[in-house]
Amino acid sequence: MKRALAAIQIGIFVILAAKILSLGGVLANQGHSMESLLSVKKAMAAASEQNVSVSPLKDITDDGLQTERELIKALELKKTSLESRESALKSEEIRLAALKKEIMEKIDALQNLQKQLTTILEADKEENAKKFKNLAKVYESAPPAKAGSMLEKLDIKTAAGITMNMKREKAGIIWGYIDTQKAVEITKEITRAGGALPQ
Repeated sequence: MKRALAAIQIGIFVILAAKILSLGGVLANQGHSMESLLSVKKAMAAASEQNVSVSPLKDITDDGLQTERELIKALELKKTSLESRESALKSEEIRLAALKKEIMEKIDALQNLQKQLTTILEADKEENAKKFKNLAKVYESAPPAKAGSMLEKLDIKTAAGITMNMKREKAGIIWGYIDTQKAVEITKEITRAGGALPQ
């Protein structure tokens, strides 16, 4: 760029010198002396020594749209970056959707399993309740001393289950034949199980 500027300045100087020479020839033809030509040269030298401000020459390689082009280039780079990020986000969104679907399927499977287990537990609970009712009838029909002796030998949960299904009067008679400590433990189990004493 500096070379181009220097070449332009040299070109202007050559043109100026040619004009001066041609002016000198015209002056010589008109009978002017060489002194007037020298005075023109002196004036030019004086002007150059005084640093006369000359408007800067415009660089022909300078592009008026360079700033706009750089802005467009920066915008294109930003667009590419944003498209890349958008693509990555879409991929992540697809992965998360698949993961969510998988989790929801597992939750559904667990809920179905929970329903099955609840059904099994309810059925087991009903079966145990039937067994305890039937056993309660057997203990109610047995002689109280023998029934009390048998209840003492059972584990606490079974004894509590049978006692809860007996009629109050029969249970009260049988409890008269049970060891006091065993009766207390059976009562605690009935309370813990949330049951009620016999009716």
